[in-house]
Parts: sequence; C-alpha cells; structure tokens
Amino acid sequence: MATLSNSVQHVKQHLDEFADEQDVARICRNLGHRWRQRKLGPAMTVQLFLIQLLAKVALQGLRHVSQVAASAQAICKAKMRLPLKLLMELVSRSVPGWSDDAPPPSFRGLKVYLADGTSFMTPDTPRLAKRYGKAKNQRGASCGYPMAKLLALMDHSGGFISKVIALPCARQEFTCLARLFKAVGTAALLLGDRGLVSFTHLALMMQRGIDGCFRLPRGQVVYARGRASRRLIKRQGHHDLLVRWTASRRPTWISKNRWAKLELAEAQLTLRQIAFRVCRKGFRTHWAWIITTLLDAQQYPAQELIELYSKRWQIEVYFRDLKQTLGMKMISAKTVPGVQKEVAAFVLLYNLIRRVMCRAAVQQGTTAERISFIDASRWLLWTSPGQALGSLKVNRVRVRPSPPRRLKNARHRYPQLHGIRRELSNPPYRVVL
Repeated sequence: MATLSNSVQHVKQHLDEFADEQDVARICRNLGHRWRQRKLGPAMTVQLFLIQLLAKVALQGLRHVSQVAASAQAICKAKMRLPLKLLMELVSRSVPGWSDDAPPPSFRGLKVYLADGTSFMTPDTPRLAKRYGKAKNQRGASCGYPMAKLLALMDHSGGFISKVIALPCARQEFTCLARLFKAVGTAALLLGDRGLVSFTHLALMMQRGIDGCFRLPRGQVVYARGRASRRLIKRQGHHDLLVRWTASRRPTWISKNRWAKLELAEAQLTLRQIAFRVCRKGFRTHWAWIITTLLDAQQYPAQELIELYSKRWQIEVYFRDLKQTLGMKMISAKTVPGVQKEVAAFVLLYNLIRRVMCRAAVQQGTTAERISFIDASRWLLWTSPGQALGSLKVNRVRVRPSPPRRLKNARHRYPQLHGIRRELSNPPYRVVL
C-alpha cells in the first residue's frame, strides 16, 4: 500500500467533493475504458497529474513529492492510459452550481458567462507542428514553437472554466463558438469581444434561449437609418437603438447542409445597439458600441449593461492565473493527445483553486476576485488534509495606472526613463454613456 503525502491527500479530499474514486471508476466504465486493478488506477493517476502541475515538478521528482513508489515511466504510461473524456467530465463537475459555494446570478437573475480565446505554446515536434501550426514568421524547421489557441467559457461570478476547445493557430475562435452554447444553459447572458459577434451566432443563441452582449465592430454599426442588412427600428433613448439584422449570406465556417437546417437564410433579428464614449485624459475620446439581445430598456438599463460589459476584461486576469501562475503558457506533452489531456488537467486544477477562493471569499466577507490566486494555490499544496481554511490574502482594490514602460536601467527591452514616473502615468479608463 502506497503512502501518500499530505499534498496528494489534500488534493484527493477536494476531488472527492464532486467525484470520489467510485465516481471516477463509474465514469470510466460508462466511457468504455478498461483497466486492471493496479497501484496507478484512474483516480490515483488524476491525483498525481494535478500534483505534478501544482508542484511544478517533472515525473522524476513527482515520486518524491507524492511519496508514491512508482517510477517516472510507470506514471507516464498511466497518464497515457487516462481517457480524455474522463478529465473533461471532471472539469464539468468541478464547476459548482448556484446552490453550492458559487455566488448567485450576477445580473438581474441571469447567470453571466465570459467567452474569449488565448494561446499557449507546445514543444517543437513534427506532429504538434502539423496539428497546431506556427506563426508566419516562425515556420522554419528549427524556428519557434507550435502555437495553439484555446477557446474558453468562464463563469463571471466565480471565474470557473466550464468548457475549453483547443484550436490550431490558423483557425479563428468564432468558428467554434457555437460549440460552447451547450454548456451555457438557459437564463444566461454571454459576454464576448467584437471578434466573436455575428448574425449566425446571435441567431443560434436566441434559438437556445441564451442572451448575448458583444462589442460591435465599427463596420457593423447602424448609423442614422442604417443600410443593407442592418436597419434602424426605434430609438429607445440617448444612443440606445433597436435595430433589425437580416441574414445576407452563409458564413464560410458553416456547411451548406447545416445552414439549410437552421433556416436562417431569410431570418431577421431584432437587437439592441448601445453607444458609449471611452474617455481617457491625455488621449482622444473615442466611441464604442455593444449589441445585445436584451431589448427591454426598463428592465435592463443601458448604463448597467455598459458597466457589466466593462467587467469582461476580468477574463484576461483569469487567463493570466491559468497561464502565468499555473504555468500553462508552455505545455510539456509532446503528443497531440498528451497536449489535450494536459490542458484539461490544468483547467481542472484551476477550478479546484477557484473553489478554494470562493470559500475564502464567503468566509472573509469579500468577493472571489480579490482573493489571491497564488495564496490559494499554495494553501492547497502545503496544508494538511482536514485543516480548516484560514484567512487567505485579500488583494486591495487598486486604481490601475498606466505607467510608461521605461526603466532607469533600460538595457535592451524598454527605453530610458528621463522623467518622474508619476507625472508620465495616465489615469485609467472611464466609461461615459
């Protein structure tokens, strides 16, 4: 019988809250996965996988951290036997519901989700380079690393990742956005950037009962009465318009058969377009627009929608925690299935840490966004099983400045600093309706 370290037991304790060893075995049997009764079963392999990512050690050092009497080759083979669908199922189970420790719906009874994409690098192997591709300026045999994209669906209240899709670097994220709609559910609001908005996506969301709010590119804005497939219907207030979008042609990312089944060739959508100004001292004031399916101006005021969309930038902080703090910026697996499993394991570990942060926020009377992600990960790694959750570090509310990227000793990366940094800094953005 292997003797497990405190870190493995602690991770196991948090995994058992939504999927214990019996649940993991049941999921594997439902997936048709067969395994022998050995020391490194599916549940133990998942726990060692998470400990390896949390402690940031190689397989050679994992046996010292976990105190499991198994060689690096045995752990590697166990990870290869692990089915990818098991990790994805654990990811979906790790997202708490409204009745758990997660905060309640954050916008007038609607659960808010965030959708965006990021990128990560993989080892430079021929198979990974063929699968994910490289940047245009790094396509030599020995230049650069394969670059993959990650399309993620996140919960705005707790920052949990519900679903991820790994894409080649040459493929755009909006081509796979519709695959995230199944994980959203009804009575939900999806926030996205201007690179994800289109007539087809909005129509598919409305068919599923999902509301959306996206940044609108300047080329799709309705001015005056509008023109072509975008027309003005009614003015609801100051810079608050009801517009009608008409399907003009089939997008290239959807097949003809699927387009015909959706019956969107002659469909029309009634949407709401809101304009606002972004003012920053020292910079030219510019206009921005959002498009939403929430049409009622009384129930959903324009100012509240603008303030809600301004918080969409929080997903970049979540990506920073996933890539920089946990280390997903560079994947270590050298095969395509290994990369997919490692990404799913990173997401599962990220959700475990977010669960700790939500509990600490409720206990300390603050929001989960202010709890330190690094402090929560250290508590999960170094504390003993059964130990009560103490007070985690709470980040203070800071007004983000815009300091110039100048250094006293500039070296090569940034230019030289020739003035007072405080005077060269600029105040943050402020949104004006």
